[in-house]
Amino acid sequence: MRIRRGPAKGMRWIVGSASHGCWLGTYELAKRNAILRFVEPGMTVFDIGAQAGIYTLLFSRLVGPRGKVFAFEPCPFENRNLLRHVRLNSLSNVVVISAALADRPGLGRFSIDAKQTENSLSSNSCSPLFVPTARLDDLDLPPPDLIKMDIEGGESDALVGAERILRDIRPTIFLALHGEEHRRQCSALLRKHKCALFDIEGRLIDGEVETDEIYAIANEKTGRLAGAPGPGLSENPKSGPLKV
Repeated sequence: MRIRRGPAKGMRWIVGSASHGCWLGTYELAKRNAILRFVEPGMTVFDIGAQAGIYTLLFSRLVGPRGKVFAFEPCPFENRNLLRHVRLNSLSNVVVISAALADRPGLGRFSIDAKQTENSLSSNSCSPLFVPTARLDDLDLPPPDLIKMDIEGGESDALVGAERILRDIRPTIFLALHGEEHRRQCSALLRKHKCALFDIEGRLIDGEVETDEIYAIANEKTGRLAGAPGPGLSENPKSGPLKV
């Protein structure tokens, strides 16, 4: 099936591999529209928790042939569809990494009994599946301009494993949060590294994070006073690829 609408319109999609909203072009519209404000040709994007690859396809088209997309997906069920979508669409600027990002390298148990898109690293000692885990800071990859992360509650550990990137590279980060504790931990870590936090509509979050979808921008990139309209509403904060 061809995707019906949106930035990935015309790209090929396997019906049933994820929500029908993916091929209809209606999946997570608010988040997708927010992301569109920040991605430019030539960028390097990390899609962490790529699942079947709807954002991977979107990023691939947006960054173009000069850009690169690294899609992280440890779940073997999702990984199969992700690779099929990469192949069906001949995405030469996409690299798939079959590992879970965490705060330490090694092996971790991975759940298999959640819904199709909700499996994650698990503390359940009965899970029969182990997957490789890695710290983002340890990987020999180009520095990311933008990170999209949705890993079903593993975000705080993954950010701990990416503190060098947060400190030195300063990418824009789109983050799905799963529960109050992860909202608290992730927001504290991002603010520690001098990031301004926004809800998905672009409103600055001054206090506690009470929403499950946010993005973070390094303070020096916001180019505005605290309390002014969020990036993407009154201005476009896009920047070129970062150098290290």
